Amino acid sequence: GLSISQANECGLVYGLDEIAAMGEVCRADGLKLHMDGARFANALVSLGCSPAEMTWKRGVDLLSFGATKNGCLAAEAIIAFDPALAESLDYRRKRSGHTLSKGRLLAAQLEGYLADDHWLSNARHANRMAARLSAGLTAVAGVRLAWPTEANEVFPILPASLDVALRAAGAVYHPWSDLSLPAGETVGPNERLVRMVTSFATEEPVVDRLLDSARDASRRAAA
Repeated sequence: GLSISQANECGLVYGLDEIAAMGEVCRADGLKLHMDGARFANALVSLGCSPAEMTWKRGVDLLSFGATKNGCLAAEAIIAFDPALAESLDYRRKRSGHTLSKGRLLAAQLEGYLADDHWLSNARHANRMAARLSAGLTAVAGVRLAWPTEANEVFPILPASLDVALRAAGAVYHPWSDLSLPAGETVGPNERLVRMVTSFATEEPVVDRLLDSARDASRRAAA
């Protein structure tokens, strides 16, 4: 089968037509299409569509419905859109070591997660914070994005001096490999590609504090 991440590892969101095209290829070759939805809610609100429109209506057979990255504690669900696939899921889950004692207590979170569209509100907030972070960083001299910000991940390419200044100011984020960069994009010897992630719990003042640090560092470097 084919497994895709929505949103994907570079923070990009597959469009509905792209998902449908992959679904058609899978059906033509007798394959199943699985969607890794660890950031399912973030992708959904980014596209502004319904869950059905992003999954089974586009040829997705199996969905890993993620909630852990959007407010829950170790709570995920497997959704099979083909009843025949669902028949063996209990066995496969146990065989792969994913049957937890008292797992129902973790699963109970999903009821509150879905109530009143709480899951979508969380994702919208995370995406808004990422958009704010992205826009603020790209306004700083020497900063550009490796990929557009479409969900809740931001991949800026920073001047090395700015990276040092942000970390000294207390910012915490991760370096990212340049092996996955788009064709034609490179990271110079005095640049750093990093990954920044926002969440349901990210507060606007925290984003603004990082941006203030970036602007201050840029001004000092230019002085």
